[in-house]
Amino acid sequence: MQSFRGAMYENALGRRPGQRILLADDDPDSLEGLRALLEAWGYEVEIARDGQAALDQVPVVRPSVVITDVIMPRMTGLELLEAIRRDRPTLPVIVMTAHGSVEARRHAAAMGAVAYLPKPIDTTRLKSALVSAFHEAKGDADS
Repeated sequence: MQSFRGAMYENALGRRPGQRILLADDDPDSLEGLRALLEAWGYEVEIARDGQAALDQVPVVRPSVVITDVIMPRMTGLELLEAIRRDRPTLPVIVMTAHGSVEARRHAAAMGAVAYLPKPIDTTRLKSALVSAFHEAKGDADS
């Protein structure tokens, strides 16, 4: 049985076919919480528990958008962003972190991140970043 909150989100936002998000975070609570939220908003969500796993999934999952934490084992979110820029330069990436720095924010912006969001995630800012990211993804698909 679906909760009232879940039904409210689904009815308000509907399903978003083809809008697939690859979500990378090593914190299981953050990963599952964001996954549940994004799915409630109607997105298809695939998960990765570190940056290297996310990079390995990109060609298989073919996400429209990647959301990544910064601090993760094996490959950081900024290293993931750099690798994505080399292999898929137009794939929109949203970076999030609980341990942000001005330098990391500047680096993410210089690498073309759509947004750099502090944790805990502000859902209004996340929605806005997703709108921008999917707009970028659609524009690239139309080219």
